[in-house]
Amino acid sequence: MREFLSDLYTSFFGASVIVAPEFLVISVLIAWIVYLFRRQTGGFWKWLFPKAIYTHKSHWLDLKLFAVGRLAAFSGLLGRISLLTITAYETSQIFSDGLLSSRSVSPIVLALILWATSDCATYWIHRIHHNQRVLWSLHAVHHSAQVMTPFTAYRQHPLGFFIIVPLHSVLVGAVQGLLIGPLTSDIAIAEIAGVNAFIILANAAMANFHHSHIWVSFGPVLEHVFISPAQHQIHHSDRPEHFNKNYGQTLALWDWLFGTLFLIRQKENLTFGLGEAETQKMGDHRLVDTLLHPIRSNIRHSGKAGSSPE
Repeated sequence: MREFLSDLYTSFFGASVIVAPEFLVISVLIAWIVYLFRRQTGGFWKWLFPKAIYTHKSHWLDLKLFAVGRLAAFSGLLGRISLLTITAYETSQIFSDGLLSSRSVSPIVLALILWATSDCATYWIHRIHHNQRVLWSLHAVHHSAQVMTPFTAYRQHPLGFFIIVPLHSVLVGAVQGLLIGPLTSDIAIAEIAGVNAFIILANAAMANFHHSHIWVSFGPVLEHVFISPAQHQIHHSDRPEHFNKNYGQTLALWDWLFGTLFLIRQKENLTFGLGEAETQKMGDHRLVDTLLHPIRSNIRHSGKAGSSPE
């Protein structure tokens, strides 16, 4: 029973979850520095947790979908490491030991390669979700959020996980196998894991601001390289000029290279979501209606596509 509860807790608040307590504590400390630097008034906790946001029905749906997604992960349905490892191994067999040798390249360089590969794969998967109708119908659940909190990161349709996780694993595994082989050295794997753990920690500290009401911009120079919280908030904006911009998760390099970068010039007052009409169509933040909407939408579209012309 103790092991069951431990595994359940890890699924909900383990090191891979950005709303884990340790990451939230770091985020609160950063928020406190921002609060002091900007000389905000009205009290820190009221500024950090606005009642209008945290009592909004959009936020409550975030929490419900977070629970659904974490339970799916706990069930083992979203097994990712095995698929990534298998893909990397099979690719390495085709391309011998990989274009890079784990003996001649330091674990830090290997870790950075894996991190950049993963981030680039995330960029393209995210971009495809915005440009492919069926995938967009699932991803629209995430973009239907009308308020932003750290839990909005997990406002995902469960069916989306069964597409995102395998696709991401295959893409990253293929590049890993092509570049560095199956990484058979246990020492190399351990060192890479240590470096990646540091990267995850550094990323998670700011990741909670990406989905929040707190505006944090890095400035136009750094925002060519790293995605700031403000840039991701722009991505969620309901203004047409912000549509299909800033797909990157951590690195803005991919947006810059492929023409989807939106740089912050000044602080903007944003509203989020897909508009009231679309919100109503999707169930007005009701869990069951939100989950059923993409399925109904695709069925209707298939029926129209298959009908005879009038």
